[in-house]
Amino acid sequence: MTSAAALDILFEDRDLLVVNKPSGLLTEGGGDREPDLEQRASTHCRRPVHACHRLDRLTSGVVLLRKTARLNTALAQLFEGHRLRKTYWALVDGAWDARIQKIETQIAPAGPGRCANVTTGGKTALTTVRVLGRDAGRPARTWLSLLLKTGRTHQARLHCLHGGCPVLGDPLYGSCPADAPVFGLHARELRFPHPATGEALTLTAEPPASWAPLLESLRSG
Repeated sequence: MTSAAALDILFEDRDLLVVNKPSGLLTEGGGDREPDLEQRASTHCRRPVHACHRLDRLTSGVVLLRKTARLNTALAQLFEGHRLRKTYWALVDGAWDARIQKIETQIAPAGPGRCANVTTGGKTALTTVRVLGRDAGRPARTWLSLLLKTGRTHQARLHCLHGGCPVLGDPLYGSCPADAPVFGLHARELRFPHPATGEALTLTAEPPASWAPLLESLRSG
């Protein structure tokens, strides 16, 4: 269980709170069993605070929360209009084919807590991909930037899998070797216009400290 700790705050005003969620912490739904991000944010703000979107437990990075109900309609319109630009960093197993710069599949539920890329009957999912670094050693690994054009459940993980390189340490869709040093998915950046002021916001979250050795090897690879 992730221990209670101070929030890593990226932005805060009277209505919004943006934080860097650590890996291992639920976004919501912890209840009495364990702390979650909403609980920590509510304690910080001394009022109920609610997440506008979720990250998987193991995924770290940028999460937008609302402190008041004043902007609920405007926030809903931002999401419905796809005006939030979400960029992820992924550390993946294998040597990514640099010719694969866009992945489009259909994604559908495939059992409790799982989804799958399917040929028919799913919802369209689109991701653009850029290689940031690679290590051709054994095992080969690649550092990717993923721009999610849609927001399907497990989209980043499934699109890495579709490209032949599952997310490092992924217990659902990868081999998840016992020596995997990290879970390799991080919500790196969120861009959106402030729903009250129209100000263009770009919020960037540093990856977990445990990523540092891997990123260094991938930069020099």
